[in-house]
Amino acid sequence: MRRWRGILRVAAEMAAMFALLFAADQWVTGGRAFASVAPNPLWLPVLAFAMAYGTGAGVVAAALAGAYWLHGAGATVTDADYLDRLLHLSLPPLMWFVGAGVVGEVTLARGRRAGWLRRRVEAGQRDLRRLGAQVDDLLRANRALQVRLATGAGASGRIVALASGLGARDPAARRDAICALIAEAAGTSDFTCYLPAADGGARAWLRGAAAGARAEALAEPLVGIIRKRAGLLHVGRRADRVPLQGVGVAAVPLRAAGSGEMIGVLVLHDLPFAALDTFGLAALAEIGDWLAPLLGEAPRVARGGVELVA
Repeated sequence: MRRWRGILRVAAEMAAMFALLFAADQWVTGGRAFASVAPNPLWLPVLAFAMAYGTGAGVVAAALAGAYWLHGAGATVTDADYLDRLLHLSLPPLMWFVGAGVVGEVTLARGRRAGWLRRRVEAGQRDLRRLGAQVDDLLRANRALQVRLATGAGASGRIVALASGLGARDPAARRDAICALIAEAAGTSDFTCYLPAADGGARAWLRGAAAGARAEALAEPLVGIIRKRAGLLHVGRRADRVPLQGVGVAAVPLRAAGSGEMIGVLVLHDLPFAALDTFGLAALAEIGDWLAPLLGEAPRVARGGVELVA
């Protein structure tokens, strides 16, 4: 529809210009196609439309100008020789067609060049905006790192104080210390540590303060997927969203240091999506590395009475 509107607009402009020229010709030369005027005003529509719209419009204008020339200028040619008469009549239309072709092609080439430059400018602007966003991200990360460095001494002190609870004589105190360490490292208290059970699933052994209403057990299919996976599962990976649906945001397998056998699963039920970037996933993997040796505190029988796999 837009294309046809453009064609109709060009046709209306061409009709208006030729109507004015025809009226001026009737007034100036009596309808002789400006045969006595040099340069011929019929050049105007040919050059104007070739420069404005390209070869196609210029050739149409040249055809109309040539037809009007042959109709009006025939009576002005008095050459007796047929070839001289033919040359006199055909030379202006021929020049109009050649001029329309040359000027129109230059116009089209200029338009293609302008379009290419416009696309380059738009691509450069997009790259500039993308680079600006990356710079903003780096600045935010730098500020966050400076804050972490500034508060690093206090954080180290808290971790040392929490880790000291691992040597308590009371098993409940040791479990509380493990929970506190996980919450400090993961940035959330909504987590559950599951241990493999004899039926192929897993039962909850340790919960964070905000995980009281979470599932007591993990189904065998999910445990099988976690056992086979080399790394952790997280919803940032599209293929992991279905297995983790209704369970949590990330599942960290806990493996024995020597054999690599899975001896537990740490499920983080709630985390900001931004925490699943490269650094956040590396931090979760590190939690799994130091948490696995602490599973010596785990009982062999879960509260539901199902024997746990050692």
